[in-house]
Amino acid sequence: MARKALLISGRESETVSTLARNLIHAGGLSLFARQMKQMKAIGIEEMHVVTDWFTSDFETEILKCDTRPQRIFLHNTKDAPVQLLDHNNSGDSWFLIEEGVILDDRIINHVAGHPAATVISFIGQNEFLSSCTALGMTLQLDGHNGYFGSIAKISSTSFAANIRKLNSLDGLQNAVKALSRASDCKIVPVTETPLYLARRERSVDLLWFPLRRREDGPGATDRLLKFFQNDLLDWPARYLYQPLENVIVKYLCKCPVRPLYVMIVTGLLALYVLALFWSGHTLTALAGAYSVSILYGVGDKLGRLKISPAKSGPKFRLNSWRLIRFLENMIEYGWYFAIAAYLSTLYGPIPLIMVAALILFRLADEIQMAAFYRITGRHIGTTTGFDRKFHLIAGGRNVQMWILLPFAIFNLWYTGFGFICIYGTITFFIHQGRIMYHLKNPTTANGIILAENFKENKTL
Repeated sequence: MARKALLISGRESETVSTLARNLIHAGGLSLFARQMKQMKAIGIEEMHVVTDWFTSDFETEILKCDTRPQRIFLHNTKDAPVQLLDHNNSGDSWFLIEEGVILDDRIINHVAGHPAATVISFIGQNEFLSSCTALGMTLQLDGHNGYFGSIAKISSTSFAANIRKLNSLDGLQNAVKALSRASDCKIVPVTETPLYLARRERSVDLLWFPLRRREDGPGATDRLLKFFQNDLLDWPARYLYQPLENVIVKYLCKCPVRPLYVMIVTGLLALYVLALFWSGHTLTALAGAYSVSILYGVGDKLGRLKISPAKSGPKFRLNSWRLIRFLENMIEYGWYFAIAAYLSTLYGPIPLIMVAALILFRLADEIQMAAFYRITGRHIGTTTGFDRKFHLIAGGRNVQMWILLPFAIFNLWYTGFGFICIYGTITFFIHQGRIMYHLKNPTTANGIILAENFKENKTL
């Protein structure tokens, strides 16, 4: 069984006669490029676009997109039914995508994973903000008024039976209604989509945002930035870095800048900061350290906005994330060692003993938190209200570098370094106590869940 996608697009916008809705840019990508990447992510290797407008623009977007279905065909309205029928084989599963909509991956995955052969996503009358649904395609299915959820899965049989209705935007509404009457069709409310996001370790509202005009792009970028924002932040990242990151990302996403380029620059700057700490240029080094933290956030957000996964599949992406995390830790530990090396020229070997203790406790803290995540599937900083508040101030690269600032201003580096060593040690023991508290006396049922999480979350 092959998975294929159909996009009926290219009609001129209602208010801008020189732009198709799917060519509107948001978050550094056209909606069409975003849809190609999303379809590739669910295993689609053949995508069909029906359009009478802006064919050259769609061809340009196809060539620019680095992660897309292997085969993409462009059809005009007149010839589309015959050409689509030629590509429809028994057992195929087609995904119909509505044009001009930023669509949450969870909605796509929910429809793709539904057991029914034909599935139509449906949004009830008051389930989304009216500012969004006012731009959606209205539907009346089974006596319920609402909106098309922007994606449908269609069996090869239902696709063939309705293929002449699936060649123009004007007939799309009637086509979806006809599909809803098929014997193998299931209407699936979008509200049934699981809201839990593993990377944010909590339930997050669905992202569904239709765009009509070029001017809607900046607002959509803001929504995407908010959606992709990491919740697990310490206080410097949350209150100081995040606003700056968003401003930089809004600019960079409009430029031909890959997230990899940002990460390379970040790595080089981090090494330069290490050299500054080693040579005793402390205030300059601290300013560079703050810049490195901001650039880490910029690279991460830019990658999420532009949907830039590794090309070798989920396993490779996991290994890449682990490698980046490892390099971040090595840079952090390198900074601590460089500070100690500089101080040892003034105070003897004591700073080197201090840094050894600091790094050992930081490593032990990383290991125990990784073990807790592997057992429970949650980061310790998201477990309870106390843990979330403590995570804001827990000893880590961002917090430690800001703790050093007042000591650096008054040239009390030795005292400041000793303070962050003690601070890091205290953080380790608080985390250890919280982990022991959360894992004590598990019930038999919880024990089974913990065992399954331990098997699945291989992050150590």
